[in-house]
Amino acid sequence: MDRQIDGLAGVILLAVASSNCIAPPQAAMCPCSNTTSSPSTGDAPAAKASTTSSGPAAVKPTGALISDGKSATLMNVDPPGTWFVLNDRTAKGSMTPASTGEFAEALINGAIHTAGKGFSDWGGGIGFNFVGADSLTPLDASAYTGISFKAWGSTPIHFGLATRATMPDFGECTKCYDHFAADITSLTATPKVYSFKWSQLHQGGSGAPHASLDPHTLIGVNFTSKGAAPWDFTLDDISLMQ
Repeated sequence: MDRQIDGLAGVILLAVASSNCIAPPQAAMCPCSNTTSSPSTGDAPAAKASTTSSGPAAVKPTGALISDGKSATLMNVDPPGTWFVLNDRTAKGSMTPASTGEFAEALINGAIHTAGKGFSDWGGGIGFNFVGADSLTPLDASAYTGISFKAWGSTPIHFGLATRATMPDFGECTKCYDHFAADITSLTATPKVYSFKWSQLHQGGSGAPHASLDPHTLIGVNFTSKGAAPWDFTLDDISLMQ
């Protein structure tokens, strides 16, 4: 079940335990990888859930601004997470940046640009994990009310937010990857701020057990195409809302 909010609907953000990155098992070039191939999912294969819900203690951000578009490394988080690219591995597909290792080319005039075409499964895009690259450490954003960012371009954006409750690493879900999400369908050439309170982001309904978004346990974010369609959009000033 998708949730429509000011032109926004549901989308799935995918994550995997085995790679220590925010991506499905064969789906992304994460911060810990500089290879040039990426995701292939559709519906991501379910990973076996951990037998324990223990994990690293959550990190609290020291400020609201997470990314100002000038670096592939996040701000106000220690250790900082980094951006990565992901796509469905269609052989004829192409995207910018072409790999996580080439992410610097997506940083243009203090903003982050991505475009892609030719992907025939579920598409592609970019994303980041909030904390570091060596483990899926949660971010405790409970002092904030939501997340906002500037976006502009010519195509829709799938936006999704992963938490401990939707990822197999922490043993809290039996059907995982049903992350908290929305679609942005109203992009124009003029930058606009899109804001989501935690209460406005919802699971699509495929996960179990159903969870409420807990801002103490944020893991990462993806900005992807709307299905197997070309995408072209720019992001800037990704920030937690106070």
